[in-house]
Amino acid sequence: MGKNSRVVSLTFRFVSGVLLVLAVTTVHGGRNASYVTLGRTEFQKHGLLAPMEGRPLMHGGREIPIVTRFSRLRDRDLASSAIALPKADTLARSNFFAGQFGRIDTPGGSRLFNREVVLVKFRNAAHVTALRVEPLREVDAIQALRERDDVEFAELDLFESRELQPDDPLISSQWHHQVIGSFAAWGYSLGEPSIRIAIVDTPFQMDHPDLAAHTDPGWDVVNGVTIESSAGIDHSTISAGMAAAVIGNGAGVAGASNCRILPINIDGAISEMYDAVIWAADHDVRVVNISWTGADSDTLNAAGAYLKTKARGILAMPGVNGSGFLDYPNQPNICCISMTDAADNVRSRFGNHIDFAAPGWEIFSTTTNSSYTAATGTSYATPLFCGVVATLFSINPALSADDVIQILKSSAIDLGSPGWDQYYGFGRINFAGAAAAAAASRPVISSLQLTHGLAVMSVANPWQLALRLWKTSAVGAPKWETVVNTMLSTNADIVTLTDPEPANLINFYQVEALPR
Repeated sequence: MGKNSRVVSLTFRFVSGVLLVLAVTTVHGGRNASYVTLGRTEFQKHGLLAPMEGRPLMHGGREIPIVTRFSRLRDRDLASSAIALPKADTLARSNFFAGQFGRIDTPGGSRLFNREVVLVKFRNAAHVTALRVEPLREVDAIQALRERDDVEFAELDLFESRELQPDDPLISSQWHHQVIGSFAAWGYSLGEPSIRIAIVDTPFQMDHPDLAAHTDPGWDVVNGVTIESSAGIDHSTISAGMAAAVIGNGAGVAGASNCRILPINIDGAISEMYDAVIWAADHDVRVVNISWTGADSDTLNAAGAYLKTKARGILAMPGVNGSGFLDYPNQPNICCISMTDAADNVRSRFGNHIDFAAPGWEIFSTTTNSSYTAATGTSYATPLFCGVVATLFSINPALSADDVIQILKSSAIDLGSPGWDQYYGFGRINFAGAAAAAAASRPVISSLQLTHGLAVMSVANPWQLALRLWKTSAVGAPKWETVVNTMLSTNADIVTLTDPEPANLINFYQVEALPR
């Protein structure tokens, strides 16, 4: 392998709920970039609308830049090879139509860009120009161009994204998504199926058209049997929809996440609730919603502690409907949620037990008979909170329950007295801010160089997660192996991982972020 080998691809992958960062090295290629072809169904993930069928309309009279070799990027007359954007055909339209993009991974997630074209502003030029470069050399070209005295700036021709606007026709009735920033949050993740939410209650309507695609078999604590189907009741079906009604299925409403949900049946005894949480934890359910009173219970606090330890999960319960002070203690292993309206007013009991506030007043969600309804209650603020939590676990599965709570605290909108208070707790949940913080917590391979027979990776690791290095030299059916003799060093937030024995021609690396 040559000294100047570069990173071809850096991507996040989820395997059984574990966060992996992938890097690929080859002899030639653009650092930090790869080429991808998107199918029509994949455009929406990047905030783009898939092109219409047919052939694209081309720019009449515009000039396609010729390819400039990398070795020419220091030539004195380089500006003559660039075309001013008002006169250039950058091939962005044809590439978009064909679903052919470059992809670069950043701490905020992967970004798409226009292949082979970089945007350059020469200091004496009236317009920004398009410069066409060699395939997979875009990032290298930008670095070289930025070193020129006659260049003001150079950057990728990125495809920017809309905030995700799901096609659920009744989402306009769900005011809470706008308030908590769901659309921006979904730009980071819609939720992963490896993260599951338990709705502890009389079971919800499991075949509801807006829930069925996300519903797993559940458990009947009372009778000790599996729950495969249920006609449901309104209370639990509304709750299920707030957490995980299918986002973007062209029907009904949208939950907070596209994570999986399952029912756990109880009659209402504290002992049953305890058993429900233990069953969930033992079956790797990371988020448990109990929309009942009882958040003052020491028994349920013990269940929450077990869930946190066993499944690295979170138990949430409502702050209770009504008005006035409620003399509940603040149980450290139960997240207790008060209810807000569209103007961020608290509409429920207050007290020492409140941890966060979330919308629950006149919300709109799924209900029985495959229908939809408006409803009010802390019972519905709580599963909304649970859907947000599940999405944060999806963005970075390596985060612990305490990590996610800290993210929610630091990102919450502080609406009451400064800091924690008895009405809003640490604040009204801010889905957009929390999702951005969760994304920023993910480790990112910032560089990979093959030099002197070593593969050396730098990994930005702001949350100081434990890391494990994997590699393979296969492309089609890779067999991943841990790099057992990995050399590791840490300097503040940067971890350097070194493979002392890389393969001769091609290496694929995964950095696994281990659960905290």
